[in-house]
Amino acid sequence: MTPDFNGPIRHDENCRICGSKNIVTVFELNPTPPEDRFIPKEQLNIIQEKYPLVLALCQNCGYLHLPYILNPAISYSDYLYETKVTVGLPRHYQEYADEILSLVRPLEGSLVVDLGSNDGTMLEGFKRHGMEVLGVEPSQKLADVARSRGIPTIADFFTDAVRKEIIDRHGHPQIITANYMYANIDDILGFTQNVASLLSHEGVFAVQTGYHPEQMKINMFDYVYHEHFSYFSLKVLRYVFEKCGLDLIDAQKKPAKGGAIRAVAQLKGGKRPVSPRIAEIIREEESRGIDKPETYIRFAEKINGLKVDLNLLLGQIKKEGIRIAGYGASHSTTTLTYHFELAPFLDYLVDDNPIKKGMYSPGWHLPVYPSSRLMEDKPNYTVILAWQYQTEILRKNQAYLNQGGKFIIPLPELRVIE
Repeated sequence: MTPDFNGPIRHDENCRICGSKNIVTVFELNPTPPEDRFIPKEQLNIIQEKYPLVLALCQNCGYLHLPYILNPAISYSDYLYETKVTVGLPRHYQEYADEILSLVRPLEGSLVVDLGSNDGTMLEGFKRHGMEVLGVEPSQKLADVARSRGIPTIADFFTDAVRKEIIDRHGHPQIITANYMYANIDDILGFTQNVASLLSHEGVFAVQTGYHPEQMKINMFDYVYHEHFSYFSLKVLRYVFEKCGLDLIDAQKKPAKGGAIRAVAQLKGGKRPVSPRIAEIIREEESRGIDKPETYIRFAEKINGLKVDLNLLLGQIKKEGIRIAGYGASHSTTTLTYHFELAPFLDYLVDDNPIKKGMYSPGWHLPVYPSSRLMEDKPNYTVILAWQYQTEILRKNQAYLNQGGKFIIPLPELRVIE
């Protein structure tokens, strides 16, 4: 759903799920520009505006969210991220499709709809099993990529009109998926009610989204950025589903992207039993205080302590006139660079995604080169901004280490690899 905006950003004083005004700020990050707005050289004269990046908690229902909402038209007008570039994600999506199909056991040729379908990677796993597939993707560029791979895709937001179009042309799907996009929905209740209206009587709705109770265990805060309006606990997901005519029937934690939760729902009164895993996960959330402000305030203090340590190290290195590169050019690395105030220490960025080659980072306009630049230029130190993928990055760049280069890994704990 795409509510009207009068400007680039909107400040919500009420909880978007329960309507309460009992909202408290729990983590104030440094403002950033739109995190994936890497720009070409000819746009370097443009000043990219920064917007507030704040986490707030509803003390009524436990909803963790951004109270400052950036207009989706700004985020998605020139969207660059493709699912296939994330290490391990295509394989994970194939396994995901297999698991959902074994749960639902639909007839061959049944309809599967993926909302926020990106480049079609998720739907390929269903198509492989003979399902009819259909994507809904707001980015025209990504919709075109998906179509070129043989995945029919509607290039639009999932509006009520799109829901009606799907029913008129294809009928009601047996499976609807929303993968790493549910957090990006502004009107989450309207969106989920639309899903319930689209779903077949015996179908399921599967959501996979980042799961901050696990991510916080590894000091992962850089999943917070303007496209992620919501940060769901399972308890809050269950509450949202219930308000929209759905019953939560299963949930699993997944290791993807630093920690994720997969929640599966059916229409109220459906025939599938409720998994005991749901109660177990919610009990764990409550024991950890996931619905308490002090949990996040302590987390923010810990993160800011790690920032001080890294800045001290980089400051000492720079005093010696030593060059430092950054490895990673993505949404999360923008959050990390801004909140840890790293740009003044970095000479340039490298990244493995060819789309980012020759671009400049949001706001700071650091040039982005292919990762082969490390061997060509041999900077003394490289900060792994994409630290979640440090194992793969270290493996691919062993030659740089062998020739005297050093990697600085900022999280979960600060360390230097040489």
